Amino acid sequence: MTPIWRLNLPDVVDDAMLRAAGLTREAVRHAVRSGRLYVVHPGVYAVGRPRLSREGRWLAAVLACGPAAMLSMTPAGLHWEVLERGDERPHVSVPSQAGRTAPRGVVLHRAATLTPADRAVRRGIPVTSLERTLIDLARTTDPRTIKAAVRQAERRHRLDLATLRARVAEPRTSIGHARLFALLSAYVPASGLTDSELETAFLGLCARHRLPRPDTTARIGPYRPDFLWPAERLVVETDGRETHDTDVAFLEDRIRDRAMRALGYEVLRFTWAEVMLRPGAVAAEVRAALHRRRRERAGAVANWGS
Repeated sequence: MTPIWRLNLPDVVDDAMLRAAGLTREAVRHAVRSGRLYVVHPGVYAVGRPRLSREGRWLAAVLACGPAAMLSMTPAGLHWEVLERGDERPHVSVPSQAGRTAPRGVVLHRAATLTPADRAVRRGIPVTSLERTLIDLARTTDPRTIKAAVRQAERRHRLDLATLRARVAEPRTSIGHARLFALLSAYVPASGLTDSELETAFLGLCARHRLPRPDTTARIGPYRPDFLWPAERLVVETDGRETHDTDVAFLEDRIRDRAMRALGYEVLRFTWAEVMLRPGAVAAEVRAALHRRRRERAGAVANWGS
């Protein structure tokens, strides 16, 4: 039998892994007595040294809770790097309402709603999937924290927010689903609005809030702004996610804005979420800009006359 120190073992192992490596129970007991293995939890060992990294402690906790267990809750958010800080104690979820008890120092969550799709492996540690992690965090953390976590998930992992929103839309009896659905509704259009539909919604906003109707056909050099108030030289652009949420569109929008500002126009940009979910705030900002531009124009005329 190969001595344990010659086996290429990871830092954390369990009995099943040691048996697969060819070690008998007596060999494992001898390795523990001789300091080659250190018991972390019953049936789970640190290899070569007793102190484990944070990730090592998490893996040990998952192994101790059975083959279907996975890191979850705040530690999962930390492991996915969508949280910057939080409770590092091992939280482990299992897809069952029964089974073994949690070892000392491990917080065990039993969730019959967990499915194989909710399980991932990241850096060698079984962990709840990114989507499931965000759902769990929405249930257990404050709104500011989950909002930051969603932003990090989109930035770091290119998380598809529309797919996640569809997942949490039904059933909404879970508080995690409901909270995450409410948050994502501020980022993802419910019906996939096209640019023309968004422009129609903005015109309706102007009518409801008694703003002067803008010109939608004028051109400024090579550009056709979405909405223009010519006398005030005020431009409003409405950004639909499908046509503006790309690297190319991001660059082109900014080149376009700079060109119009160089010609003396003020440019305001509003997202679909602002137009659809915060129309009063959008109308107030447009109205304030119109008043400001009129005052500036009147002051310029007075100065020119003097």
